[in-house]
Amino acid sequence: MNYHMMNHVVNHLLDVDSYGPVFMYATNRDLTTAPRHIIRMAEPVDPELLREALKIALLRFPQMGLGLERGETQYRYRLLTDPPVVLPFDDISPYYIGSEDTNGYLFCCGYRENTIYLEYQHCTSDGRGFNEFIKCVLFYYLKLHGYAIVNDGSVRTLETDFHPAENEDGFAKLRRAPQSDANHVPDVPAFHLPEYDGMEDENELTTEITMPFSLVRRYLKQNEITPLTFLMTAICHALYRTYYQGTGRREAIVAEVPTDLRAYIDSPTVRFFVALLDLPFHYEYFSLPFADACRKLSAFFNTQRVLPHAAFWALKNAGRVTAGHQAEMPIDEKEQMMREQARAYIRRDSFILTNIGPFLLPIQMERHILDYGAILPCAHQPFGVLVSSYRDTLKIALSQRDLRPDLVNNLTAVLEEVGFHSKTYSYMFHPTRYDGKKLGGSVKP
Repeated sequence: MNYHMMNHVVNHLLDVDSYGPVFMYATNRDLTTAPRHIIRMAEPVDPELLREALKIALLRFPQMGLGLERGETQYRYRLLTDPPVVLPFDDISPYYIGSEDTNGYLFCCGYRENTIYLEYQHCTSDGRGFNEFIKCVLFYYLKLHGYAIVNDGSVRTLETDFHPAENEDGFAKLRRAPQSDANHVPDVPAFHLPEYDGMEDENELTTEITMPFSLVRRYLKQNEITPLTFLMTAICHALYRTYYQGTGRREAIVAEVPTDLRAYIDSPTVRFFVALLDLPFHYEYFSLPFADACRKLSAFFNTQRVLPHAAFWALKNAGRVTAGHQAEMPIDEKEQMMREQARAYIRRDSFILTNIGPFLLPIQMERHILDYGAILPCAHQPFGVLVSSYRDTLKIALSQRDLRPDLVNNLTAVLEEVGFHSKTYSYMFHPTRYDGKKLGGSVKP
């Protein structure tokens, strides 16, 4: 990278994008400020090699070498000088991201036995963006182990220069796209569990539900439906059996679906670049055959995720966040305003359902990496659902405030009835916390 380019990169690393700032002002009680990615290796993790791999990856991903500063009126990024750390980890995290725990870094890297944990503050990235960083870390970790790893071009390594577009605000490009609020369905009363309100910092029950992706693909193709609407239908039927039967409930179950905008707008950015779209499962859909309900959902969601509609609502939300970040008011008042806005926005929906897609690695790396998955914490909602896939395994990570096994049991029963035997693994979970008043790490002079 030439000197002019390096100056340009440094000057723009600290730029704040359109949507990420909401996560700076929120805490883990309000939003999912620190999603967790979990990688199970074929052998015990060497923390020293993992730390060295992080250092190398930060040369390729300088936008991950940032911390936060809490100013008088707003948060700002800052360049860090302390090295990254690798922490002993457990399912119930004792750490704060961005604090002295992580030397100020807005990602957290941990290990336990043969498992690597990587988390990120959502202001820096979204799930698919952070996966690019994870792949680079794993690549160099295995190289430092001495394994014959060859990059097939799918991993961003030091063989290719960092480009400023990888840190760009994708919403700037989105503003040039066609926009329309046509076919937008007004908010409908959504299913909620008020008895679990106020539990935002409690432990959660997380269950990983896995099944062969090849079998799921065959079912989807035969019935002309999509993975997300298939899973939404199954989850809604499980919610019906758990919380509707024997009650007078009739409200729709509404998922907030983060939709990757890179599918519409070409951008290598790792920043937060998604549209938050609603997917309602109306009460009358429960009386339809399972595949018909899936198709009903698919037909509706196709009207919501077309570019003009997705762009309109993504930019509307980004504009709200940007205006809040730039408002002239004391930081305490701004934090309160942004947190209230965030909670009100996500409470329109019943839960968040996100699909970060397949985790793809060069074939030489796959033999050393046995399993991959990610968790979306509940935050201010009763559930968080994240879907991922690795090799031929589809994984649903379901986090919930209700610690009873009923919902999981009902979900696996629904899947069994439509032809899928699934495996489950449940454990108690607590996300790494985030609070802007607990920031740390040395800064460059």
